[in-house]
Amino acid sequence: MFAFGFGAVASVPQRPITATAAAAVVPLSSSIQQLDEPMPHQARDEPLPHPAHVAAMIYVLATPEPAPTPRYAPFVARPMAAIGPFSGAGNGFDYGYCTWWVAQKRHIPWRGNAVEWWWNARPFGFAEGPTPRAGAIMVMGISGTSPLGHVAYVESVRPDGSFLVSEMNWWGVPGGGWNRVDYRTVTSMRGVLGFIY
Repeated sequence: MFAFGFGAVASVPQRPITATAAAAVVPLSSSIQQLDEPMPHQARDEPLPHPAHVAAMIYVLATPEPAPTPRYAPFVARPMAAIGPFSGAGNGFDYGYCTWWVAQKRHIPWRGNAVEWWWNARPFGFAEGPTPRAGAIMVMGISGTSPLGHVAYVESVRPDGSFLVSEMNWWGVPGGGWNRVDYRTVTSMRGVLGFIY
């Protein structure tokens, strides 16, 4: 907001000028005249107010509410573009699946099924590698028990090279499956595409 000589926004003190002097620089009328409500006008034969008594009317337009984020049906190819940061229940993945669980543990800016994460991570600046690390994401490829791949969160790595993962929707352990979190120790790299750091 600029007040042209009234000192409303200035880095150094400004001396006040009269409204008539300001009118020479800034016209007192505006080309925008169509308002929903009439504005009060000053009678022409009244003197102009002192600059210290001038008030401004500011109209604020309401912004529309954002459109709701669409929910995708399970097992449908999802767009691979970033939608934004995610956490909590609104992490962008369907509840009960491995992708949802890992997105609860780590910020995931991409979309897609678990097997697509391996190819989605690098364009988003995430490092990948063959070695498990605590806090990394284990990505598994497509298999008979996992037709869309599988991801798990590496909780810890043991000195013998095995590592503990937490995961959701893994059917390979007793008590596992959809909407269930389990913890298991992985001793073989069979089926693992790699790790996202």
